[in-house]
Amino acid sequence: MPIGRVAHTHFPYCIQKTADDRWLVLNRNYKPLGTTGKEWVDYDSHADRLEIDGRTIAALRKLAVYDIPDKPDDPGLFFFYNDSTMPTESAADWSRYSKVLQLLACAKVK
Repeated sequence: MPIGRVAHTHFPYCIQKTADDRWLVLNRNYKPLGTTGKEWVDYDSHADRLEIDGRTIAALRKLAVYDIPDKPDDPGLFFFYNDSTMPTESAADWSRYSKVLQLLACAKVK
């Protein structure tokens, strides 16, 4: 999504697994949702990390356009859209992204 749109900073772009097996939803700037600054963010200690149930993570992963799997020293992440699948550019991409939003909105956290 072009820089300058609310969606760039306030809508989910990807979800990053943290060292403690929690998840942090990130915007297009790789910052937690709503963050507009450029300062460094430590994902592993950020207060917005979530313990999302495994079923929801599996369903979100199926909708991802790109997945970077876990490695022993680098927790994985996956992306909900990329430059060729921006949800604001087509009805089909918006439909898929809407499913992501619905899953996140209904996710059970521990």
